[in-house]
Amino acid sequence: MNTVLPPRRAILLIGALQFVYVLDFMMVMPLGPDFAAALGFGASDLGWLAAALTLASIAAGICAMHVLDRFDRKPALLVVLAGLGIATLASAWATGFASLLAARALVGLFAAPTIALGMAIIIDVTPPQARGAAISKVMIGFSLAAIAGVPFALELAARFGWQAPFYVVSALAALVWIAAAWLLPALRGHLNQPARTSPRQLLARPAVQTASLMQAAAQFSAFLVIPGFSAFFMLNLGFPRAQLSLLYLAGGICALIAIQLMGRLVDKRGPRSGVLIASTAFSFGLIPLLGIHALPLALPFVLFMAGNAARNVGLSVANSHVPAPHERAGFMALQNIVTNTAISAAAVVSSLMLGEAEGGRLTGMSGVVILAAVSAACVPWLLKHLQQQLRERAASAAVPPAANQAAFQPQTQRAES
Repeated sequence: MNTVLPPRRAILLIGALQFVYVLDFMMVMPLGPDFAAALGFGASDLGWLAAALTLASIAAGICAMHVLDRFDRKPALLVVLAGLGIATLASAWATGFASLLAARALVGLFAAPTIALGMAIIIDVTPPQARGAAISKVMIGFSLAAIAGVPFALELAARFGWQAPFYVVSALAALVWIAAAWLLPALRGHLNQPARTSPRQLLARPAVQTASLMQAAAQFSAFLVIPGFSAFFMLNLGFPRAQLSLLYLAGGICALIAIQLMGRLVDKRGPRSGVLIASTAFSFGLIPLLGIHALPLALPFVLFMAGNAARNVGLSVANSHVPAPHERAGFMALQNIVTNTAISAAAVVSSLMLGEAEGGRLTGMSGVVILAAVSAACVPWLLKHLQQQLRERAASAAVPPAANQAAFQPQTQRAES
């Protein structure tokens, strides 16, 4: 019989894993000018590093859908986490653009299954009525990477060279690996299912299709505008460059608070109300990009950051109830594929729609914002549709569907029932 893993221990462990992965991903572009100069390639080539990681993550996700749920979660996580740490270390050993590109692709290959397994473990050990709080705590790692991790990486690079942040992140990955090896018990409950689900069978389910569309719409709406946000604020709206770091710091802190509040709200009233509130804040934050800025620019920016982060918590909780236990890692790998594909598509679309006028001012942002708002508006509608599909699936099931029913009921209703 498996040893029970306390949810708090799992949250700390997977939160640390999330911090390592997000910091590894986020610090590359800010550090780009440093290692571009050191390795002798142009800054215009930096985008290929992000593309290599994203494409490798998609490829790894496709493979992970077939195999991750066949293994005990613990050894599977230890293998891919070790690969992630080694790949990050290889980034520090790069001697030119080609070797750095290969190292970043290797990071992507291991990152996708690492995050999929981490989220599957959290869902495995957390009851449905507490998943909002659990997932919101795991996502603290994301906010801390943005608020503290990236500035720290930049300072390390300035003092000790561009390789230093990669050495530190690989060391952090090693510490998380040791903690996982020490703290994680065998997690084999999902292996007790009588039959396996193939990726084709998983993708054929209406609930899986709706969950994937919902995730794609959310990420597409966000990453249509995120790459051009700071440039539009500075070049079109005259926001001071010296205050830009403070703006992102404020946005990160508010996002950190928002995801904790969202976790509690989702557990109490269900994902839909939380996602509606977050989507409203997200959409309000787009207003300055239309050239309307009656209020201080910091307010809508903070609302955008907080709304986007909180919305992700609500969607993660909603999606956690879609797969059966023996499908969770594969389903999370699918969500990773959807996320990376949507982000890549958003980057291409925004690049095609945006232009540059004299003085560097961005043009075409209104069209981008409208498209982002329409995509964001689809998210609550798709969530409502997903809820209905899960209720119908639960009603037709041969066993009592407590998990699916509890997932979308307010806490007060669950107590009464």
